[in-house]
Amino acid sequence: TREIVRVPAEPAEFDWRLSLATIAAAGPFSTFAGVHRTLVLISGAGVELNFAQHGTSRLSTPGQSVSFDGAWQTSCTLLDGPSTDLNLMVAADRVRSMSRCAPLTEAQTIQTVDWTEVFVCCLSGALQLTNRRGEVETLQALNTARCAPTDGEIICIAAGTQTPNVFVAAVKRRGV
Repeated sequence: TREIVRVPAEPAEFDWRLSLATIAAAGPFSTFAGVHRTLVLISGAGVELNFAQHGTSRLSTPGQSVSFDGAWQTSCTLLDGPSTDLNLMVAADRVRSMSRCAPLTEAQTIQTVDWTEVFVCCLSGALQLTNRRGEVETLQALNTARCAPTDGEIICIAAGTQTPNVFVAAVKRRGV
């Protein structure tokens, strides 16, 4: 697992954590009581997650995602070899979050004002972000932009001929 961002830094217990991991073998997931998890398939044939009494979820197309309680007993089966995933984890009692994942077929406006941080992850292809001050950043596959409320509205467009997949996650401490 490669940690992209963790707030606060270790050794403190995290409020939110974004990481990239390769799942190379079937087996159980670590449990994280009190943590809300979102898993997004980045590459590979995919995985099937078994949440015991909570059912199953099959991620077989890059960009598919599933959200679940980190306390759930979860086991993973590979569909056809290793897969890579993006994992957002938030402390459910301290943090409110929202996320979405979709192909970027037209310009999207991303609001940062009401959130502590907003993460824009380019899952495939390339995309361009422009904040309210006109600052431009281009993200390639697996790049992540960490946006602050002062960035205001961010316009997100494809950069190149391939339709990029984009994951957007916003986090905010409860009571703030």
